[in-house]
Parts: sequence; structure tokens; C-alpha cells
Amino acid sequence: MRSVTRGRAIALGGAAAASATFAGMRADAQTAPPLRVAFAYTDAFGEAGFADSAGFFKQVDLPITLVALPNSGAIVAAAAGNALDIGLANPITLTNAIQKGIPFAAIAPAGVFVEAKPEALLVVAKTSTVQTAKDLEGKTVALIEIGGITQTAMTAWLTKNGANPAAVHFVELSFSAMGAALRNRVDAAFISGPPLQEALRSDTRVIGSPYAAIASEWSINLWFAQKPWIAANMPTVRRFVQAIEKSAPWINTHPAETLAVMRQYAPAPIDAAKIVRTTFTDRLDIALIQPVLDAALRAGAIKQAMDAHDLIVKV
Repeated sequence: MRSVTRGRAIALGGAAAASATFAGMRADAQTAPPLRVAFAYTDAFGEAGFADSAGFFKQVDLPITLVALPNSGAIVAAAAGNALDIGLANPITLTNAIQKGIPFAAIAPAGVFVEAKPEALLVVAKTSTVQTAKDLEGKTVALIEIGGITQTAMTAWLTKNGANPAAVHFVELSFSAMGAALRNRVDAAFISGPPLQEALRSDTRVIGSPYAAIASEWSINLWFAQKPWIAANMPTVRRFVQAIEKSAPWINTHPAETLAVMRQYAPAPIDAAKIVRTTFTDRLDIALIQPVLDAALRAGAIKQAMDAHDLIVKV
């Protein structure tokens, strides 16, 4: 299996095949190139891989190629440069692109944060003197993405707990690099997925759940594409949305099967008994999107207020 580095996208296959183009698709679909769909090595960004492995795209005769990228920022950049047809990004990164004039629109739902099941936590080394949000002032915190959802959540959490976010230094690191960085490079890390599990097996402890400072439930990410492409490919878009919406309940109720997909790409062993899985939804819900946008505006992560209705296009 080839590794993926920042800035280098590779096409990945489904759980049982090296290619994401299905051998049994209809003859009329064979003339169209595979749909280029975003994928990342985390549970929240793995929905297309899970749906692919279970055959949901095959059911709607939609050949796809999964393109691996490290985070929302890289996915949005790839989609803006036409290296992707359909991307997956958090509402903040997507909004920033739209406010810069890139004609993106959300077409389908994806992961949802649920306070009772936090898949991302803020951790420090067990020997750290940091106990509270206030203790992080003057310290360095590792995030998966600067200016995106994790920094917005951290800003909300710090503010809610009496700390000054402007006094905290944020650096961008991959989740897999955060555990080692806690030894000597950063004072805290906002970490998710299998790397969180690995960190908790080491000498670390949890000091907070920053995502919960946004709301008890909210949209982690949304499927999106460029509006001109959507308009020109509406039948394809509808088939994609159909596959994604059908796959969400299946993913939520088949942890063993989806965990097997994650294990193919995870940088460290995964303990099924300890990992907290992302919840996926099958409906675009304004009530789940707006809290993120409001928190982003307060944090300065977006420059102008955004109505969640304006983020979505009906397909």
C-alpha cells in the first residue's frame, strides 16, 4: 500500500479492490470517467470509502475514484483546482472558499458531532503542568488545520473556560504526528481517530472536549462541488447523493465492516473497544450547520456572517 503525503493525492480502491471502478457497472456508465471523490484517513472523512466498500455506489451505477487528501483545506484546494469532482469539507473551510468567490455548494450531509460520543479530544502529556484552559495561555497547541473547524472549536472552548485564545499559539500537524509532538514540540494536541487512541495508550491525559463548546450536535463536514459542475452533471450528482444518504444508516450500524476499511489505512493499530466512531446523517439539516457558522464568525474564522441556507443547493 502506498503512503500519502501532504499535497500528493492518490487514487484508492474500495475495501476489496485496488480500483474504485466497479467491474459490474452498466455499459452506458463505462463511457463516463470515474467520479473523483475526496477521502481522508480519518473516520469522519472516510464515508466515501465505507460506502464504496459496501457497494452503495455500485447500486446506483456510479463508478468512483477515491482521492486521498489530509484535511478540509487540502480537499477544498483540490476541488477549486478541478482535481476533484466532489469534495468533503467542514462548513467553515467551505464558507471561506465561497466568501472568496469560489462557487461551491453543499449537496449532501456527512458526519455529525454528538456530545455524548466525542471522537476528538484535547490531550496533554501526563507530566504536563497544564490542567485548565487558562494554563494554555502562552503555550502551543497542535491542530489538524489552522483557521478551520478545530481552531474554531478551540477558540470557543478557551473562551468558555476563561482563557484568552489570542494568547495561545496554534500549529498545524497531522493527527498521526501529534502523539510524538507532545513529548517536546507542543503543549497540547486536539486529536481524533486512531491517533487519539494511540496517544491515550501513551503518557497522555484528556483536559477537554472543545467540539462540545460549539453545540451539543452539529455538522462536522458536508459533501460539496462547484455550482457550474453541479448544474452540468445533475443526474450524476443525484446518484451520488442517493448513495451517500443510503450509506449513512448502514455505516452507523456496521462498525465492524467500516472498521475493517479504516484498518487498511490507519497508521497505527486500532482497538475496536476503545475508538469512538463518527455518527453520519442522511439529511442536510440547517439546524446542525448554523451553529458552526455562528461559532466561526465569533472566532474570526470567517469574515462575514453566513446563513446556512445559502451554503446548500437542492439536488
